[in-house]
Amino acid sequence: MTIVRKVLSTDMLPKALDDRQRFLCFAELFEHFSNTGELDPAEDVPFRAAMNAIHIGTTLLGRCDGTFTRVRRERRQVLATNDDRYCLARNAGSREAMVVHRGREFVLRPGAMVLLKLDEPFFSADGASHKRFVNVHLPMMTLRSMVPDVDDLVGQELEPGGALSLAMDYSELLLARPAAADEAGTAVAQHLLDLVALGLGVRGEVALKARRGGLRSVRLTGVLAILNARFAEPDFSAQKLATAAGLSERYVNDLLYEAGAGFSARLNELRLRKAMDMLAGGGRISDIAFACGFNDLSYFNRCFRRRFGLTPTGARGR
Repeated sequence: MTIVRKVLSTDMLPKALDDRQRFLCFAELFEHFSNTGELDPAEDVPFRAAMNAIHIGTTLLGRCDGTFTRVRRERRQVLATNDDRYCLARNAGSREAMVVHRGREFVLRPGAMVLLKLDEPFFSADGASHKRFVNVHLPMMTLRSMVPDVDDLVGQELEPGGALSLAMDYSELLLARPAAADEAGTAVAQHLLDLVALGLGVRGEVALKARRGGLRSVRLTGVLAILNARFAEPDFSAQKLATAAGLSERYVNDLLYEAGAGFSARLNELRLRKAMDMLAGGGRISDIAFACGFNDLSYFNRCFRRRFGLTPTGARGR
């Protein structure tokens, strides 16, 4: 399954454009970027927008941040795209949004979500000049096979929390660190489907399978992302990792062991690999050891030699 990453921003446009020209140019590019809907620019602030998306087969993860007043999908886009996927969207702003979809008008609170059908128009506005939203597009037939009554949940506010919020958090994590999506490959799409199905009320054996495949895998991805970002902190511990992930230390340790190695082994491996990379560029060994999170130079030397079969001095400049 092909993974495609896309980025679109007003920073990419020619600097000489005025505000109106910038919006028109961006709108034309956006139609090729997504063609999911139309964005009405705010009139009281300069037009700025940034979008990124990850396509994994028919599943899409997307994020938009910009100076818009309304987001809408018109009938012409429905007819032009022939897109029959579901779109799970989260109100990532700080104000309540008014949403219209399938003849229903309802309020979407900050943090809450809504399930939309892309083969029907929709409209959303919250009175603000700045919008930020995250969405996931999911194949309709697959989700219906997991949650047969899913259409009953379309076009209404879905409470924040639980598996649905975890699915959106997972999407934001991958959008912020797209290399993780490349590493996880097609499993990302299945994990998102599992989480969304759990959040929408899947039952029976499908629920058990989704819980095993989705929740633990996504939580492991989050734990590893935090560890990869903070391993060089000298006092970083399993307890701090668990706190940052919002999980218990025991649960985090279980996740790591199930994935092949415990916290200490993973922490040292990340630190030693970083040290090897830094030593290739030269520099003082003690400075490099401390920069990678080691407090004890003798301990660093022993770990390094045991891991790579040579001393840090021998590795320097290689």
